[in-house]
Amino acid sequence: FYVEQLTDALECDAMALLARVDELGGAARAIEAGFFQEEIGRSAYDHQRRIESGETTIVGVNRFADEEGARVMPSPDYSTLEREQVERVARVRASRDAGAVARALSSLGDAARGYIGAGPHAPLMPLIIDAARARATVGEISDVLGERWGVHQPSR
Repeated sequence: FYVEQLTDALECDAMALLARVDELGGAARAIEAGFFQEEIGRSAYDHQRRIESGETTIVGVNRFADEEGARVMPSPDYSTLEREQVERVARVRASRDAGAVARALSSLGDAARGYIGAGPHAPLMPLIIDAARARATVGEISDVLGERWGVHQPSR
């Protein structure tokens, strides 16, 4: 019975959120209004507050934590990590078949430009996989898709 009660409460909360999205004019308008971002932020804050107050138990964090054995992880050196990643990408670009990458990205771009909402269209995922197999970078693939749909700018 308890599980059913929790399921009913979850369903009620989900339906209330869906109704709120409908009130805002649908998912796209809710995104533009920053609704989802605010909900995620509020939920994360509430969750952290419950952990810190002890209302929610996380073993090893706020219950049964081993203070003596706790290790402090050093902060990463982001400038070194960035330099190493740039070097890895440069090695990939130097060792790949540039023509194969160009063809794969061109095919992806053509399919993306022909993409018509929910109507008939070429599935993009196989073309994205082909581009990745040709060793196109995530940035290159994203740029091609961004030419068709633009780049997300988070609402402030």
